[in-house]
Amino acid sequence: MSFVRGRPCVLTVDAFGTLFYPRQPIGQQYAETARMHGLSGFTNHEVEASFRKAFKHEKKEHPNYGKAVIKSTFSAVLPNSALVPEGLVASLLHRFSSNEGYQIHGDVIPFFKQLKHCRHDTKGTSGRKLHLPQAQVGVISNSDDRIPAILASFGIQVNNRRYGSDTPISPARTFDIDWVTMSYDVGFEKPDKRIFDAAKSLSGVAAENNSLYLHIGDDLVEDYDGARGAGWQSLLLDRDGNYNDDAAKAERVKDLNSLLQRLTEQE
Repeated sequence: MSFVRGRPCVLTVDAFGTLFYPRQPIGQQYAETARMHGLSGFTNHEVEASFRKAFKHEKKEHPNYGKAVIKSTFSAVLPNSALVPEGLVASLLHRFSSNEGYQIHGDVIPFFKQLKHCRHDTKGTSGRKLHLPQAQVGVISNSDDRIPAILASFGIQVNNRRYGSDTPISPARTFDIDWVTMSYDVGFEKPDKRIFDAAKSLSGVAAENNSLYLHIGDDLVEDYDGARGAGWQSLLLDRDGNYNDDAAKAERVKDLNSLLQRLTEQE
């Protein structure tokens, strides 16, 4: 499938890794926060290993896994008699619902700024060839329900529309992101075709040509292959050149500005 036959009417992006990433390793942030609550007797490495194990288990068992992951992580590194303080749970939930726990990639804010201009600048006064006045912008994420709050903490304007909600899409395209599709709401994760179908239904766009749906993300299997398996166009975001032989045929960009350039080339 060649890249973008025509202007996309729905453009979606992955969240974790694509738009933001942890300020420090999550295990380190967990351990440092726990010490602030008077807990000790563990190393950052032990907490990181415990977190990864708990995350893998709880993500499969419980879609709203945030609280469960925290308790499972520390239950494995604290003495049997020690309880995980509720204050610690609350602190970590707050930390990882905002820019306190995450850092945004440097190309993200300029990308949304330029994209919003493209969606409003129907007369081409910006000098760019790319104009997407009818395009919707969404997020598709394997996550619980904290994604909108995290994005908003960086100043990104996110509409409240999500899968299962009745919040309408703003016809004036006043938001940076029109809606968010999370596995928490859908019950299926990328690369499952059903989460892409959920995003498509959430958009309310009945495009006859699936190539008018474009998804970009930093995971070869979940984002690139998942979207193409659902019949969408897709691009692999490979900022650090991490994909080599295993993604030789994948169409990729090195940053989000390159995505806008690629779209412009199609004009």
